[in-house]
Amino acid sequence: MVAPPNADHRFNQQPKAKRKGGSSSSGHASPGGRIGTSGSRAGPSSGSSSKSSTGPIRAIKPGAVFAGRPTGGGVRATDIYGTSVYGSGYTYVDRGRWVAGRGLPFGYWPLYISPNYYGSNEYGPWNNASRLGGNMSYAQVLPPTPHASRSRRALTDVRQVITDNATAPYFVVGDYDSVVSILTFLQSNCSGVVGNATDLNVDLNPLPVEQYLQYYRASSFALALTSYSNPAASVANQPSSNDSTVAQIPPAAIPPGTNLEFLACLNTTIGNKLLISFGSRVSTLGSSVEAMLVLFWTIFVLYSSILS
Repeated sequence: MVAPPNADHRFNQQPKAKRKGGSSSSGHASPGGRIGTSGSRAGPSSGSSSKSSTGPIRAIKPGAVFAGRPTGGGVRATDIYGTSVYGSGYTYVDRGRWVAGRGLPFGYWPLYISPNYYGSNEYGPWNNASRLGGNMSYAQVLPPTPHASRSRRALTDVRQVITDNATAPYFVVGDYDSVVSILTFLQSNCSGVVGNATDLNVDLNPLPVEQYLQYYRASSFALALTSYSNPAASVANQPSSNDSTVAQIPPAAIPPGTNLEFLACLNTTIGNKLLISFGSRVSTLGSSVEAMLVLFWTIFVLYSSILS
C-alpha cells in the first residue's frame, strides 16, 4: 500500500516525468489538438505559468474584493503544494484550517467546495463574477493507454464503478483560466487524454470532495481521482470552527494499482505550470502603506480568533 498524502507528504518528490511532444513553455496546445471548452468564464484574468513567485506581500487595493488583505508572497518552488486537506498550502497567518478571512498568497481565491465547508462561503458562489480566472471549472484527464486517443474526451460520470485503478479518470479543479491552461501541459508533458473545461456547479455536487487527492496554490486548485475516497475530507468530519481540532481521521491511502508514474507526472506538471498571479490587479500604494494595511489586517484576524 502506497503511503497516503498527508501533512508531510507531497507528490512532488516523485521522479520527474518524461516530456513528450512540443515544448510546454509556450502555452500552446501540443500536436494532440487544441484544448476544448464547454464552460464559461466571468471573472478577471491575471496569471502566468512561467513566473516563479507572486512578488512581495502587499495589500489588495481599496475598492477591490477583500480589500486590505495581504496578497503575494507565494513562491512556486516552496509553496505551490498543499496536502490532501482543504485549507492547506498557506504561507502566512496559518491559524487553523478554515479559509475565511485569509490572504491570497498566489492571488487566487480558495476553491468554493460547498456551503459552510471550512468557512469557504465568502468565496462563493461557484460562478462569482469577481473570481480571478473565471467560474469554478473542472476537466477530466485520463492516463494514456495503447488505444487511447489524444483528442478531446466526453466527461465521464464521476460516480461510475471503477474497475481498474490504473485507468481511473482524474479531474483538475480550479478557476476556468487555470484549468484550461494546465490541460495543455498535462497533455504535452504526460500524454494525458484530456477533456473539456466544464463549469463546476458545486450545488449539484458533481465531484465529491472525498475524491480530492491533492490541493495546490493555497487550496485554490486541486487534483481529484475517481478511484480515491477520503472520509477525512467529508463535510461530516470537518472542524466546527477555525479553532476546533480537526477530526483525527488519517487520510485514505492511494488506491492499489494506481499508475504512480502518471500521477507523479500530473503532480509535478501542475506544480511547475499552474498559473500564479503576478500582481496586475493588486495595490499600487506605497510599500509603507501596504505594510501597515497588512499589519492591521493580521492583528484584526488574530484578535478576532482570541475573542471567538
